[in-house]
Parts: sequence; structure tokens; C-alpha cells
Amino acid sequence: MRIAVVDGFSMSPVLVQELAQRGAECVHVCTRPNFSEFHTRSFDPTVYAADLGYAGDAPAAAEAVRALGVDAVIPGAESGVILADKIAEALGLVGNGITRSHARRDKVAMAKVVHDTGLAAPSGRLVSSAGEAAEWFAANGSRPVVVKPLASAGTDGVRVCRTAEQARHACENVLGHVDLLGATNHRALVQDYLDGDEYIVNTVTLGGVHKVVEVWRCTKYQDQAGSPIYDHHQAVPRGDAVGEAVVAYTKQAITALGIEHGAGHSEVMMTSTGPVLVETGARLMGTVLPWVHAKYSGSSHVHLYATALTDPDAFLAFDDEAVRWSHVLRQVYLFNNRAGVAEPDDWQESLRSLDTFVALSTNITPGAPVPQTVDLVSIPGHVYLAADSLKDIERDHAEIRAMESAGIYVG
Repeated sequence: MRIAVVDGFSMSPVLVQELAQRGAECVHVCTRPNFSEFHTRSFDPTVYAADLGYAGDAPAAAEAVRALGVDAVIPGAESGVILADKIAEALGLVGNGITRSHARRDKVAMAKVVHDTGLAAPSGRLVSSAGEAAEWFAANGSRPVVVKPLASAGTDGVRVCRTAEQARHACENVLGHVDLLGATNHRALVQDYLDGDEYIVNTVTLGGVHKVVEVWRCTKYQDQAGSPIYDHHQAVPRGDAVGEAVVAYTKQAITALGIEHGAGHSEVMMTSTGPVLVETGARLMGTVLPWVHAKYSGSSHVHLYATALTDPDAFLAFDDEAVRWSHVLRQVYLFNNRAGVAEPDDWQESLRSLDTFVALSTNITPGAPVPQTVDLVSIPGHVYLAADSLKDIERDHAEIRAMESAGIYVG
């Protein structure tokens, strides 16, 4: 089996290696000639049988991929979603089609499609000037809003605004700027701020059959500028009453968005009136260590996606409702409170010595600059904690924050 991966960034190298272990071969194609270092630092061309790089527009890319004789086309990152749909459609391969591709990337179209299906979705307005953002804020009853790029990823450019002036300023910081995926923002989305508990639901779909492999409850806080900062993700067991309500809603939402094949990463807010979709990415969740998830639950987003691509019968036999976490598992996002130059790696040993420590992922290099944490891109990394007791997790989580307050990452 040969699979084409479009924009093989984020979790793609891990997925490609997992596919190779299952006997599948992957080739690579890009949506454009150049990407930021944020993307390319995870890219590994050696895991591909062929790397086409940028092969031109959709028709040209489809012909280049056709010549390689592929059996499937998948997005490797958020930026590859639409081109992957177009290539699969052009080659007559199984995929999600192109009818709702736009709604799987554009957050305004996404909310409309979900709302039109009868599901709860946030209201908002697409604006092309900061003045329009301030006007909509006032017209919307001066309730808190979120300003964000139309089709970026992570927390790039996202600001929670509680005044018209904050909405204006946040919009100014989006419009005309290049987003995390390399596109210039000509418009911004001003959307109702959803108050409640945020959940992540990671799914894999085959032939319209949705399997939920992971549910996480997210804890964030907002800095002084209104930027959401991740604190941690906590694994939610199946059978949890709130979690199951979120799962049921998510399956309906991704059906509405036309996800019939492939991975889905959905962020859903459980509000006082029920679940509301924040957004869905038709791709794998990034910024994780899949082997940790598999160790404590028996599978992961990456592992189940690889199963769907290489062994459909095994995928259909997978009982997602039977997934159980053997321990309390928490993914803690690290936080650097001031910019500086990275210290030697002694701080890593301090984290590894914690009783509940499982694994660490970091991009800090000794002697290199380390930015202050202001969003998901600028985190120093993340650490997994696992224990039988939530109390033990919270103790070590607090110890991490105490170390960070002392400035462990920078001199």
C-alpha cells in the first residue's frame, strides 16, 4: 500500500513510521514551496519513499501524485486538508470529497454548516477591519468575544476580548499578519466567547463510521492580553457523563462537516446549555507523544488512524466504548515566564525526578534563545504525569509550576 501525505508536519513523521511498521509506504507533497521553521522542524524527508516537495497547484499536484501510484491521500497537517481532498477527488480515491472542504478549514463556514444541521454553534462575524470588530462587539450586546484568524491553528492570534477597544486591538494584530500556517490574514473572525469546560475529542473515521480514541478535558487561562494559555489536558474515561455528551455531539458535528474518512481533532465547549463546537481539524492532534497514550489506554490517535488505513477490519472491530485509562494521565504544558537564553539541561532532571513523571517533550536547546510563553507556539514543551491518584498528579503539577516560577529554563 502506498499513501500520499500532504504537508507532512506535526504528527506526520510518527504516523508515517507507524504505517511503515505495518507494511505501508508513504510519499510526500507540499501545498506551497516554503514553510516556516515551526513546520519544518518536525519534517523528516527520510521516512518517505519519495518527496515531491511543491508540485504546483491542485491539478499539477494530482498528476504528480498519480504517477506514483498511490492508494490513498491524507493531510499531514492542518495546511494540507484542502489539497488532500482535491487530490483524492481528482484521482478517484476514497476521501471526504470537496463539497465541504471549505467548511473543514474556514471557521465561519464550519460554524454555519454545524448550525444548519441543527447543532449548537457559536455566532460570529467575519470582519475586514478593526472598526468592524468593535462595531460587532457593541451590536452583540458588549458580551465577551473571541477574535481569531479565519483558518489558522493552535492558539495563533486568538484573543478573548471584553471591551470594544480590546476587540479592535486584537483584530489589528490579526489583519495583515501571516498566520501560523503561512497565509496572510485578510479577514478575521469575531465570535461569541463560549464559557464552560473545554474538551478535546480525537476521532478516526472510516466509511462514515466514527471511532473515538481519546477524550481530554482542557484547562486554560488567559494572560493580560487575553491570549489563551494551555495549562494541562486531563484524560477523560469513557462512561463519564459529561464526556459522553460531548462525544455524542462531536460525532454529529463531524458528520455534518463531511468527515467520512480520516482523523478528526475537535475542540468542544460544554456550556450551561450543552456542547458547542469551537472547531474541528480534519487531521491528527499535534503536540502529543502517542506512545504515552497507547501505554495507558491501549491505543492512540496515531495508532488507530494507522489501523484504519492499513487494516479496515481491525478498525471496525475496535470497541471505542471499551477504552479505559489504566492510570490518571495528565499532559502538563510547560510555561516560561520571561524570555532569555536556555540554561543547561539540568532542569530536565528535576522534572524527571518527580514521582509521577512519565515523559518529556521539549524544543529547548542549551544556549539558544527561549521566548516568553504567550501562546501554544512559544511553550517550552510538555510533560506527562501518571498515577493511581489525582492527588499525586496535582502535587507534582504544582511542583512544576514552582520550579518555573524560579526561572528554571533561562539564565
